[in-house]
Amino acid sequence: MKSTYRLAACGFAILAALVATTRFTTSNDSHADEPAESRIFELRTYTTNPGKLPALHARFRDHTMKLFEKHGMKNVAYWTPSDEKLADNTLIYIVSHASPEAAKASWKGFISDPQWKEAYAESIADGKLVKKVESVYMTPTDFSPMKK
Repeated sequence: MKSTYRLAACGFAILAALVATTRFTTSNDSHADEPAESRIFELRTYTTNPGKLPALHARFRDHTMKLFEKHGMKNVAYWTPSDEKLADNTLIYIVSHASPEAAKASWKGFISDPQWKEAYAESIADGKLVKKVESVYMTPTDFSPMKK
């Protein structure tokens, strides 16, 4: 199952690369005019505790995505797997950063943001949502459609 899961994640990364062929702009991004291929992408996979995926979706929809943008991360795309074994407990998404250093600074700012701390505390009032987080940083290959 783990290899099937990894294969699916790679497929999502490929799709995200296709989605990301346009220029990224955000109001808080000092690199707003940079083409997508100069950015670093982060593939994140969250596995939730049983029954907690809807609450995680709500937290992202209502709080997290806005806070990512506030801290310089660009929301690229979000998915739930179509595989029945993963559909009820998995959120997969990609954000992009101007550089590895920017990624580190963005995450540091996000984690310490009082709005995030409040949203997080409210969302776990009935129990922790996330059981496991996986993160992979990616850069486009020289043959990526993003480079054309």
